[in-house]
Amino acid sequence: MANVLLAHPNITDTGTLSGGNWQISRDNLKDRQLSRVARTATASKADTQFTLDLGRSRLVSVVAVVRHNLSTAAKWRVRVANNPGFTSTVYDNAVTVPPDGGPTVLMDFATQTYLAWDPDWQLAWPTLFPTSVLEWEDDNFWAGSITEEERKEYPSLLLAVLPKPVAGRYIRVEVDDETNPDGYVEFGRMFVGSAWQPIYNANWGASIGWETDTGMQRAMSGAPYFDRKAGRRVTRFELGYLSKDEALGRVFEIQRKAGIDGELLLVWDKDDAINLLRQSYLGRLRQLSPIARVMVGNHSNAFEIEEL
Repeated sequence: MANVLLAHPNITDTGTLSGGNWQISRDNLKDRQLSRVARTATASKADTQFTLDLGRSRLVSVVAVVRHNLSTAAKWRVRVANNPGFTSTVYDNAVTVPPDGGPTVLMDFATQTYLAWDPDWQLAWPTLFPTSVLEWEDDNFWAGSITEEERKEYPSLLLAVLPKPVAGRYIRVEVDDETNPDGYVEFGRMFVGSAWQPIYNANWGASIGWETDTGMQRAMSGAPYFDRKAGRRVTRFELGYLSKDEALGRVFEIQRKAGIDGELLLVWDKDDAINLLRQSYLGRLRQLSPIARVMVGNHSNAFEIEEL
């Protein structure tokens, strides 16, 4: 299990977007209102890619695209580079070697030519359900993937957590979803930033749950009527073993910069592949809790993060 990861600030808005073909502005990727989507003209690969130029080399730990309509068959790729042509990258989330560890250049015996191994892009919807929670008759029993029907209402997120921070200026996101039933792809928000993981993980007792603003009224007969609203996730936890440097150099500064209105990307456990999308989201600090000096050399702070 990996320690909780917090990313802030979002440096997307400092950059310039280019590439792709859009019927609704690509610059909506820089709009915090997730309902203001960026929508491509078609679902072709040439139309569904874009590049972010940060203006100068910046430290990057995470890249995320929030709220998308990618189908269950979709794949995606993100690369970070310091040249606009991406001829040399400092990060690439595509698998660039054969899964069996074989050679990266293969012989096509029919044509007697050499073929380079085609990098395998990441699934937009990875495995979400272990077989223990599925029935034998379920269509997704073996794959554990989300169904096409379910994904339309499921919180969607493309997330790349880099193994280590890299310095890069250009970030390119590419999507392969040419059979998308909508005939286009759309995105709500892009998040690029550096991240922090505490030396010691959150205390036991941390929680995640759904909150909703769904309203309910009763008729005179007693029958309930509901005004359904989409739910949002809320995560509560305490970092109880912070060093002085972490407490003041990290937590104190995150609170100062983010306040209760700034964006914060939460990744609860980057090593938990099945639950990664469930426990990771773009949120905000609901309140700013004071840093407590628990004992000599030990500080603590409570977090309450609400999904945006």
